[in-house]
Amino acid sequence: QNMTVLNISTSLAPEGEPFYYRVGRQYDEFGIDWYVHLVIDREYILGTIDKEVLATHNNIRSAEKKVDDDLKTARTALYVSVVAVGVGLTLLSIVFVLRIINPLVMLEREMAAVAVMRLEDIDTKRPLSALEEVRLMQVSFLQMIKNLVEYRNYMPASVLQDDT
Repeated sequence: QNMTVLNISTSLAPEGEPFYYRVGRQYDEFGIDWYVHLVIDREYILGTIDKEVLATHNNIRSAEKKVDDDLKTARTALYVSVVAVGVGLTLLSIVFVLRIINPLVMLEREMAAVAVMRLEDIDTKRPLSALEEVRLMQVSFLQMIKNLVEYRNYMPASVLQDDT
């Protein structure tokens, strides 16, 4: 059967209410030329789909907002973590510096006392540093003090007097 379909869009419906209009032409065996007109309300056919599309758009917007919120939260957590790690590393470095410097400061004070032969001011029983370089200096210094105490017994008293 021979049918010609014409797609015609027109605005015969009330304002804001679109519809679909189709015209089909067909000849039958009696030679009659038929025109079939089909008018369908768009809301009737596509209303559910339009609602689902709108709901999908709303879900996408909601999901995008959630992703943005999660991103902000993650970024804030990252900033807090970076600051916390920075503060922690700073405190750790201060502890390490103090552990390195305190034995050196103590050694410097003891050297000043030895310079004026106040050997009794030196604590020879204190624990040695955990750092090998500082520990080696302390061991050498304590050996020097031990030798000075022994040599002091052989020095004249005038040499041992404080000049200050």
